[in-house]
Amino acid sequence: MDVHVRNSFLCVTDADGQLLGRRRVGNSLLEIADFLGGLDGGDQPARVVLESTTNSRAIHRMMLEYGKQAGVELQAQVLNARKLRVIAESVTKCDKLDAAVLNELARSNLKLPACYVPDDEVFALREHLRARSDLVRICTTLKNRVHSVLHRRGILSPFKELFTKAGRQWMAELKLDEAGRVILDRYLATMDQLQETIGQSTVALAQQARSQRWCKSVALLRTMPGIGPITSLMILAELGDLDRFKSRASVSNYAGLVPVVRDSNNKHYSGGITRRGSGHLRGALTEAAWRAASRVPQYSSIFSRIAARRCKQKAIIAVARRMLEDAWTMLKREEVFRLMPVRTGERISEATEATASTVADPSVAG
Repeated sequence: MDVHVRNSFLCVTDADGQLLGRRRVGNSLLEIADFLGGLDGGDQPARVVLESTTNSRAIHRMMLEYGKQAGVELQAQVLNARKLRVIAESVTKCDKLDAAVLNELARSNLKLPACYVPDDEVFALREHLRARSDLVRICTTLKNRVHSVLHRRGILSPFKELFTKAGRQWMAELKLDEAGRVILDRYLATMDQLQETIGQSTVALAQQARSQRWCKSVALLRTMPGIGPITSLMILAELGDLDRFKSRASVSNYAGLVPVVRDSNNKHYSGGITRRGSGHLRGALTEAAWRAASRVPQYSSIFSRIAARRCKQKAIIAVARRMLEDAWTMLKREEVFRLMPVRTGERISEATEATASTVADPSVAG
């Protein structure tokens, strides 16, 4: 399947490569069932492959639902579009050819680069966390716009933090031109609405942190300095199934926290991080790393060493990578943070008891 937003191009063959049918079909269960059901061998076991896109999870679930309703043994697989260079770097690009190439790859004995498809609970948690992160980012943008309104009028704030109660009172009493006052009030009113929505999201996420599936893992991660309930949930949601990672390095690679490396003959190039994977996860880890770097001697050592040679921004990324790898190890071994002065062999049950009261308080979770 070559998938698009409203429709997909399907290329269907039998096990010997004989073409059974190909056509553009709307992305609905009815249209897909109408097309596949009319083909010869439509009741035979089938394998479906598609490239990763924004709606690939929805199409993947739709195909599984079709197999269930049609009584067909059907396997569906989402392939990593970045690694399918045979299509990405093709000179001739069209849906018909792309679907045919995917079909040939599916019939081969090659191990195709499949993507992880999260279950419903992990997917829902990801959506809630990413939406909250987006709202926080929008709120930060509005704060910057407020500063711009004041700077364009040559007004400097007497407060280090403008958006405290005293700062808001000072802005309310400012004498501004009509346009400035209207715009400033609109920005502040929108910020208030966003803050209320973010607070509601935080309370809802705190309740999820207490659920049976997440409470033990959240309690473990919160033994790491700098990691709170929201960051804990972000790590769990973005990583998903921990068993799909074979090593600490593979976790960092998945999150895009490893440097780009190009080695050829005697030439060596090492650039910035790849930035592949979830930007929300990298952002949460970077924010947590600033707090942890001053509280954990090992992290402080990493930060100081790299900051002296490079810069603070690169140093904090290195700390964030180390924190993610440590978090994965903690979850896999079911152990609390090992770099802190805790009793040797302290296990998950003790971590749960130590943090249960904090997690249960939504105001603290915020």
